[in-house]
Amino acid sequence: MTVSSAALYIHIPFCISKCHYCDFFSRGGSNSVPDSYVEALCQEIRGRAKKFSVKEWGSVYIGGGTPSLLNARQIKQILSAIKEAAVLPESSEVTIELNPDDITENLLETLNESRINRISVGIQSFNDKALSFCHRRADPGKNEEALSLIQKKWKKRFSIDLICGLPFESEESFMSGLEKIVSFNPDHISMYSLTFEDETPFGKLLNQKKIEYDYDFSDALWLKGREFLENHGFYQYEVSNFSKKGFESLHNLCYWNHKSYLGCGSGATGTVYNEEGSAFRFTNTTNIEKYIKNPLASFTSEEIDVKTSVLEFFMMGLRKISGVSEKDFYNSFGKKLTIPDSVKKLAEAWERKDLCKITENEDDYSFTLGKEGILYLNRFIFELLDLELE
Repeated sequence: MTVSSAALYIHIPFCISKCHYCDFFSRGGSNSVPDSYVEALCQEIRGRAKKFSVKEWGSVYIGGGTPSLLNARQIKQILSAIKEAAVLPESSEVTIELNPDDITENLLETLNESRINRISVGIQSFNDKALSFCHRRADPGKNEEALSLIQKKWKKRFSIDLICGLPFESEESFMSGLEKIVSFNPDHISMYSLTFEDETPFGKLLNQKKIEYDYDFSDALWLKGREFLENHGFYQYEVSNFSKKGFESLHNLCYWNHKSYLGCGSGATGTVYNEEGSAFRFTNTTNIEKYIKNPLASFTSEEIDVKTSVLEFFMMGLRKISGVSEKDFYNSFGKKLTIPDSVKKLAEAWERKDLCKITENEDDYSFTLGKEGILYLNRFIFELLDLELE
Protein backbone atom coordinates (compact mmCIF):
# COMPACT_ATOMS: atom_id res chain seq x y z
CA MET A 1 0.00 0.00 0.00
CA THR A 2 1.41 3.38 -1.01
CA VAL A 3 0.41 7.03 -0.62
CA SER A 4 1.94 10.00 -2.39
CA SER A 5 1.04 12.56 0.29
CA ALA A 6 0.58 11.99 4.01
CA ALA A 7 0.51 13.80 7.32
CA LEU A 8 3.23 12.90 9.81
CA TYR A 9 2.74 12.56 13.57
CA ILE A 10 5.87 12.30 15.73
CA HIS A 11 5.58 11.10 19.32
CA ILE A 12 8.00 12.18 22.06
CA PRO A 13 6.97 9.96 25.02
CA PHE A 14 8.97 11.63 27.78
CA CYS A 15 7.74 13.88 30.60
CA ILE A 16 9.28 15.32 33.73
CA SER A 17 6.03 14.42 35.49
CA LYS A 18 2.70 13.05 34.26
CA CYS A 19 -0.52 15.03 34.58
CA HIS A 20 -3.22 13.18 36.50
CA TYR A 21 -5.80 13.40 33.69
CA CYS A 22 -3.48 12.26 30.88
CA ASP A 23 -3.94 8.86 29.22
CA PHE A 24 -1.48 9.41 26.35
CA PHE A 25 1.51 7.11 26.40
CA SER A 26 4.52 8.71 28.06
CA ARG A 27 7.18 7.98 30.66
CA GLY A 28 7.53 10.33 33.63
CA GLY A 29 10.73 11.17 35.46
CA SER A 30 12.63 12.37 32.38
CA ASN A 31 14.11 15.84 32.03
CA SER A 32 15.53 15.23 28.55
CA VAL A 33 15.08 13.06 25.47
CA PRO A 34 17.79 10.41 24.87
CA ASP A 35 19.81 10.87 21.69
CA SER A 36 19.31 7.18 20.99
CA TYR A 37 15.55 7.75 20.84
CA VAL A 38 15.92 10.66 18.40
CA GLU A 39 18.21 8.56 16.20
CA ALA A 40 15.67 5.71 16.16
CA LEU A 41 12.88 8.19 15.41
CA CYS A 42 14.77 9.62 12.42
CA GLN A 43 15.44 6.11 11.16
CA GLU A 44 11.72 5.32 11.34
CA ILE A 45 10.67 8.54 9.58
CA ARG A 46 12.94 7.76 6.63
CA GLY A 47 11.96 4.08 6.61
CA ARG A 48 8.20 4.64 6.79
CA ALA A 49 8.30 7.25 4.04
CA LYS A 50 10.20 4.84 1.82
CA LYS A 51 7.92 1.89 2.58
CA PHE A 52 4.75 3.79 1.69
CA SER A 53 6.35 5.79 -1.16
CA VAL A 54 5.52 9.12 0.45
CA LYS A 55 6.54 11.96 -1.85
CA GLU A 56 5.26 14.88 0.19
CA TRP A 57 4.31 15.73 3.77
CA GLY A 58 0.96 17.49 3.99
CA SER A 59 1.54 18.46 7.62
CA VAL A 60 3.76 17.53 10.56
CA TYR A 61 2.83 17.43 14.25
CA ILE A 62 5.39 16.81 17.00
CA GLY A 63 3.45 15.79 20.09
CA GLY A 64 3.81 13.87 23.30
CA GLY A 65 4.58 13.51 26.06
CA THR A 66 6.62 16.68 26.22
CA PRO A 67 8.31 17.59 22.90
CA SER A 68 9.70 20.77 24.47
CA LEU A 69 12.21 18.54 26.29
CA LEU A 70 14.00 18.18 22.94
CA ASN A 71 17.14 20.29 22.68
CA ALA A 72 17.95 22.55 19.71
CA ARG A 73 20.25 19.99 18.08
CA GLN A 74 17.63 17.24 18.34
CA ILE A 75 14.92 19.44 16.85
CA LYS A 76 17.17 20.22 13.88
CA GLN A 77 18.02 16.53 13.53
CA ILE A 78 14.34 15.53 13.38
CA LEU A 79 13.46 18.28 10.90
CA SER A 80 16.39 17.25 8.73
CA ALA A 81 15.17 13.63 8.68
CA ILE A 82 11.66 14.78 7.75
CA LYS A 83 12.97 16.75 4.76
CA GLU A 84 15.27 13.91 3.72
CA ALA A 85 12.36 11.46 3.75
CA ALA A 86 9.97 13.48 1.57
CA VAL A 87 9.30 16.97 0.27
CA LEU A 88 8.09 19.41 2.91
CA PRO A 89 6.38 22.25 1.01
CA GLU A 90 6.56 25.79 2.37
CA SER A 91 2.77 25.72 2.67
CA SER A 92 2.80 22.68 4.98
CA GLU A 93 1.87 23.23 8.60
CA VAL A 94 4.57 22.06 11.06
CA THR A 95 3.49 22.10 14.72
CA ILE A 96 5.29 21.35 17.98
CA GLU A 97 3.67 21.10 21.42
CA LEU A 98 5.29 23.16 24.18
CA ASN A 99 4.93 22.97 27.95
CA PRO A 100 4.73 26.52 29.41
CA ASP A 101 7.60 26.08 31.86
CA ASP A 102 9.93 24.88 29.10
CA ILE A 103 9.45 28.06 27.06
CA THR A 104 12.52 30.27 26.97
CA GLU A 105 13.80 32.98 24.68
CA ASN A 106 16.42 30.55 23.33
CA LEU A 107 13.81 27.89 22.56
CA LEU A 108 11.60 30.36 20.70
CA GLU A 109 14.62 31.65 18.79
CA THR A 110 15.49 28.09 17.73
CA LEU A 111 11.92 27.48 16.58
CA ASN A 112 11.65 30.84 14.80
CA GLU A 113 14.73 29.96 12.77
CA SER A 114 13.45 26.45 11.96
CA ARG A 115 10.83 25.10 9.57
CA ILE A 116 8.34 24.87 12.46
CA ASN A 117 5.60 27.42 11.85
CA ARG A 118 3.08 26.64 14.59
CA ILE A 119 3.33 26.02 18.33
CA SER A 120 0.67 24.53 20.57
CA VAL A 121 0.94 25.54 24.23
CA GLY A 122 -0.73 23.51 27.00
CA ILE A 123 -1.98 26.19 29.40
CA GLN A 124 -5.01 24.16 30.63
CA SER A 125 -6.05 26.61 33.38
CA PHE A 126 -5.15 29.74 35.33
CA ASN A 127 -6.54 28.32 38.58
CA ASP A 128 -3.63 27.53 40.91
CA LYS A 129 -5.47 24.89 42.94
CA ALA A 130 -6.76 23.14 39.80
CA LEU A 131 -3.28 23.08 38.21
CA SER A 132 -1.71 21.75 41.41
CA PHE A 133 -4.34 19.02 41.78
CA CYS A 134 -3.72 17.97 38.16
CA HIS A 135 0.01 17.73 38.86
CA ARG A 136 0.80 20.35 36.23
CA ARG A 137 4.36 21.72 36.37
CA ALA A 138 3.45 25.30 35.45
CA ASP A 139 1.51 27.47 37.88
CA PRO A 140 -0.60 30.49 36.75
CA GLY A 141 2.39 32.82 37.00
CA LYS A 142 4.50 30.58 34.77
CA ASN A 143 1.62 30.26 32.31
CA GLU A 144 1.36 34.03 32.01
CA GLU A 145 5.12 34.44 31.76
CA ALA A 146 5.25 31.91 28.91
CA LEU A 147 2.43 33.60 27.00
CA SER A 148 4.05 37.01 27.45
CA LEU A 149 7.30 35.67 26.02
CA ILE A 150 5.46 34.14 23.07
CA GLN A 151 3.69 37.42 22.41
CA LYS A 152 7.01 39.27 22.34
CA LYS A 153 9.27 36.76 20.58
CA TRP A 154 7.24 34.26 18.53
CA LYS A 155 6.73 35.32 14.91
CA LYS A 156 4.42 32.62 13.60
CA ARG A 157 1.15 30.86 14.44
CA PHE A 158 0.24 29.64 17.90
CA SER A 159 -2.51 27.68 19.56
CA ILE A 160 -3.50 27.28 23.21
CA ASP A 161 -5.00 24.21 24.90
CA LEU A 162 -7.23 24.49 27.94
CA ILE A 163 -9.42 22.04 29.84
CA CYS A 164 -12.92 22.98 30.91
CA GLY A 165 -14.21 21.95 34.34
CA LEU A 166 -11.08 20.80 36.14
CA PRO A 167 -11.57 20.01 39.85
CA PHE A 168 -11.59 23.23 41.95
CA GLU A 169 -12.32 25.32 38.84
CA SER A 170 -15.13 27.83 39.35
CA GLU A 171 -17.07 29.74 36.74
CA GLU A 172 -15.30 32.91 37.81
CA SER A 173 -11.79 31.43 37.61
CA PHE A 174 -12.45 29.68 34.29
CA MET A 175 -13.91 32.74 32.57
CA SER A 176 -11.16 34.95 34.00
CA GLY A 177 -8.58 32.54 32.61
CA LEU A 178 -10.30 32.50 29.23
CA GLU A 179 -10.23 36.30 29.10
CA LYS A 180 -6.52 36.24 29.88
CA ILE A 181 -5.85 33.65 27.16
CA VAL A 182 -7.69 35.68 24.51
CA SER A 183 -5.74 38.81 25.52
CA PHE A 184 -2.55 37.14 24.25
CA ASN A 185 -4.10 36.90 20.77
CA PRO A 186 -3.66 33.23 19.84
CA ASP A 187 -5.09 32.29 16.45
CA HIS A 188 -6.38 28.90 17.62
CA ILE A 189 -7.80 27.57 20.90
CA SER A 190 -8.59 23.95 21.79
CA MET A 191 -11.10 23.82 24.64
CA TYR A 192 -11.53 20.28 25.88
CA SER A 193 -14.03 18.88 28.34
CA LEU A 194 -12.36 16.93 31.13
CA THR A 195 -12.64 13.17 30.63
CA PHE A 196 -11.90 10.53 33.23
CA GLU A 197 -10.04 7.53 31.81
CA ASP A 198 -10.04 4.53 34.14
CA GLU A 199 -6.27 4.04 34.28
CA THR A 200 -5.37 7.66 35.04
CA PRO A 201 -5.01 8.94 38.62
CA PHE A 202 -8.16 11.05 38.11
CA GLY A 203 -10.10 8.06 36.82
CA LYS A 204 -9.06 5.91 39.76
CA LEU A 205 -9.98 8.61 42.28
CA LEU A 206 -13.41 9.00 40.67
CA ASN A 207 -14.04 5.22 40.55
CA GLN A 208 -13.02 4.92 44.19
CA LYS A 209 -15.39 7.80 45.02
CA LYS A 210 -12.53 9.80 46.53
CA ILE A 211 -13.51 12.81 44.44
CA GLU A 212 -16.87 14.04 43.20
CA TYR A 213 -17.47 15.62 39.83
CA ASP A 214 -20.36 17.74 38.60
CA TYR A 215 -20.76 16.92 34.90
CA ASP A 216 -23.69 19.32 34.49
CA PHE A 217 -21.58 22.21 35.81
CA SER A 218 -18.74 21.25 33.48
CA ASP A 219 -21.08 21.14 30.46
CA ALA A 220 -22.62 24.51 31.33
CA LEU A 221 -19.14 25.99 31.74
CA TRP A 222 -18.06 24.70 28.34
CA LEU A 223 -21.12 26.26 26.69
CA LYS A 224 -20.38 29.58 28.40
CA GLY A 225 -16.77 29.31 27.19
CA ARG A 226 -17.93 28.63 23.63
CA GLU A 227 -20.15 31.70 23.67
CA PHE A 228 -17.28 33.82 24.96
CA LEU A 229 -14.89 32.60 22.25
CA GLU A 230 -17.43 33.20 19.50
CA ASN A 231 -17.97 36.72 20.79
CA HIS A 232 -14.21 37.32 20.56
CA GLY A 233 -13.53 36.38 16.95
CA PHE A 234 -13.17 32.58 17.20
CA TYR A 235 -15.46 30.16 15.41
CA GLN A 236 -16.03 26.54 16.33
CA TYR A 237 -14.99 24.30 13.45
CA GLU A 238 -14.81 21.01 15.38
CA VAL A 239 -16.17 19.59 18.64
CA SER A 240 -13.37 21.03 20.81
CA ASN A 241 -11.55 23.38 18.44
CA PHE A 242 -11.95 27.09 17.75
CA SER A 243 -9.95 29.32 15.47
CA LYS A 244 -9.85 32.62 13.69
CA LYS A 245 -10.79 32.24 10.04
CA GLY A 246 -7.99 30.62 8.08
CA PHE A 247 -6.12 29.34 11.15
CA GLU A 248 -7.70 25.90 11.54
CA SER A 249 -5.36 23.04 12.46
CA LEU A 250 -4.53 21.49 9.09
CA HIS A 251 -2.95 18.47 10.73
CA ASN A 252 -6.00 17.60 12.81
CA LEU A 253 -8.22 18.16 9.77
CA CYS A 254 -6.28 15.33 8.15
CA TYR A 255 -7.65 12.92 10.79
CA TRP A 256 -11.18 14.30 10.61
CA ASN A 257 -11.15 14.25 6.80
CA HIS A 258 -10.17 10.57 6.62
CA LYS A 259 -6.72 11.15 5.10
CA SER A 260 -3.57 9.03 5.42
CA TYR A 261 -1.09 9.76 8.18
CA LEU A 262 2.07 8.10 9.44
CA GLY A 263 2.82 7.88 13.16
CA CYS A 264 6.48 7.68 14.17
CA GLY A 265 7.84 7.15 17.65
CA SER A 266 7.15 4.74 20.48
CA GLY A 267 3.39 4.36 20.94
CA ALA A 268 2.49 6.23 17.74
CA THR A 269 -0.19 5.03 15.31
CA GLY A 270 -0.46 5.48 11.55
CA THR A 271 -3.23 4.75 9.02
CA VAL A 272 -2.72 4.50 5.27
CA TYR A 273 -5.81 4.35 3.05
CA ASN A 274 -6.09 2.90 -0.44
CA GLU A 275 -8.38 4.10 -3.24
CA GLU A 276 -11.29 1.90 -2.14
CA GLY A 277 -11.14 3.23 1.42
CA SER A 278 -9.80 0.17 3.23
CA ALA A 279 -6.66 0.82 5.24
CA PHE A 280 -3.49 -0.51 6.84
CA ARG A 281 -3.10 0.63 10.45
CA PHE A 282 0.01 0.16 12.56
CA THR A 283 0.82 0.98 16.19
CA ASN A 284 4.37 1.12 17.48
CA THR A 285 5.42 -0.63 20.67
CA THR A 286 5.26 1.28 23.95
CA ASN A 287 8.44 -0.50 25.04
CA ILE A 288 10.83 2.40 24.44
CA GLU A 289 13.99 0.27 24.71
CA LYS A 290 12.62 -2.21 22.18
CA TYR A 291 11.63 0.65 19.88
CA ILE A 292 15.12 2.17 20.04
CA LYS A 293 16.72 -1.17 19.07
CA ASN A 294 14.49 -1.71 16.03
CA PRO A 295 12.11 1.19 15.25
CA LEU A 296 10.89 -0.23 11.94
CA ALA A 297 9.99 -3.69 13.21
CA SER A 298 8.52 -3.11 16.67
CA PHE A 299 4.84 -2.61 15.89
CA THR A 300 1.49 -4.35 15.58
CA SER A 301 -0.79 -3.90 12.59
CA GLU A 302 -4.32 -4.52 11.38
CA GLU A 303 -6.26 -4.32 8.15
CA ILE A 304 -9.25 -1.95 8.26
CA ASP A 305 -11.98 -3.20 5.90
CA VAL A 306 -14.20 -0.87 3.93
CA LYS A 307 -17.23 -1.30 6.24
CA THR A 308 -15.19 -0.30 9.29
CA SER A 309 -13.59 2.54 7.35
CA VAL A 310 -17.04 3.87 6.35
CA LEU A 311 -18.06 3.92 10.01
CA GLU A 312 -14.86 5.78 10.94
CA PHE A 313 -15.49 8.26 8.12
CA PHE A 314 -18.75 9.33 9.80
CA MET A 315 -17.41 9.13 13.36
CA MET A 316 -14.55 11.49 12.55
CA GLY A 317 -16.16 13.65 9.86
CA LEU A 318 -19.18 14.54 11.97
CA ARG A 319 -16.87 16.04 14.59
CA LYS A 320 -16.51 18.94 12.15
CA ILE A 321 -19.12 21.69 12.20
CA SER A 322 -19.09 21.48 8.38
CA GLY A 323 -20.12 17.82 8.60
CA VAL A 324 -19.72 15.36 5.72
CA SER A 325 -20.75 15.29 2.08
CA GLU A 326 -21.22 12.90 -0.81
CA LYS A 327 -18.14 14.45 -2.46
CA ASP A 328 -16.10 13.74 0.67
CA PHE A 329 -17.40 10.18 0.56
CA TYR A 330 -16.44 9.75 -3.11
CA ASN A 331 -12.95 11.04 -2.37
CA SER A 332 -12.51 8.45 0.36
CA PHE A 333 -14.20 5.42 -1.21
CA GLY A 334 -14.47 5.98 -4.94
CA LYS A 335 -17.69 6.36 -6.90
CA LYS A 336 -18.61 2.71 -6.44
CA LEU A 337 -20.02 3.68 -3.05
CA THR A 338 -22.50 6.33 -1.95
CA ILE A 339 -23.57 7.40 1.52
CA PRO A 340 -25.79 4.52 2.73
CA ASP A 341 -29.54 5.18 2.73
CA SER A 342 -29.67 4.11 6.38
CA VAL A 343 -27.33 6.97 7.30
CA LYS A 344 -29.41 9.47 5.31
CA LYS A 345 -32.57 8.30 7.09
CA LEU A 346 -30.85 8.75 10.45
CA ALA A 347 -29.82 12.28 9.42
CA GLU A 348 -33.43 12.99 8.42
CA ALA A 349 -34.69 11.79 11.80
CA TRP A 350 -32.24 14.12 13.56
CA GLU A 351 -33.21 16.97 11.23
CA ARG A 352 -36.81 16.58 12.43
CA LYS A 353 -35.46 17.11 15.97
CA ASP A 354 -33.61 20.27 14.80
CA LEU A 355 -30.27 18.59 15.57
CA CYS A 356 -29.08 18.13 11.99
CA LYS A 357 -29.10 20.15 8.79
CA ILE A 358 -29.24 18.45 5.39
CA THR A 359 -28.27 20.25 2.18
CA GLU A 360 -29.08 18.55 -1.10
CA ASN A 361 -28.81 19.74 -4.69
CA GLU A 362 -27.84 18.30 -8.07
CA ASP A 363 -24.13 18.72 -7.29
CA ASP A 364 -23.87 17.30 -3.78
CA TYR A 365 -25.55 15.97 -0.66
CA SER A 366 -24.23 16.93 2.77
CA PHE A 367 -25.31 16.95 6.38
CA THR A 368 -24.01 18.40 9.58
CA LEU A 369 -25.01 18.13 13.22
CA GLY A 370 -24.19 21.81 13.57
CA LYS A 371 -23.47 23.70 16.76
CA GLU A 372 -26.38 22.18 18.69
CA GLY A 373 -26.48 18.65 17.31
CA ILE A 374 -22.75 18.22 17.82
CA LEU A 375 -23.37 18.42 21.57
CA TYR A 376 -25.08 15.03 21.14
CA LEU A 377 -22.44 13.55 18.83
CA ASN A 378 -21.91 10.46 21.00
CA ARG A 379 -25.63 9.68 20.90
CA PHE A 380 -25.64 10.02 17.10
CA ILE A 381 -22.64 7.66 16.89
CA PHE A 382 -24.40 5.08 19.09
CA GLU A 383 -27.38 5.16 16.74
CA LEU A 384 -25.02 4.95 13.77
CA LEU A 385 -23.43 1.80 15.20
CA ASP A 386 -26.80 0.06 15.07
CA LEU A 387 -27.24 0.74 11.36
CA GLU A 388 -26.61 -1.56 8.42
CA LEU A 389 -23.94 0.31 6.45
CA GLU A 390 -23.79 -2.00 3.43
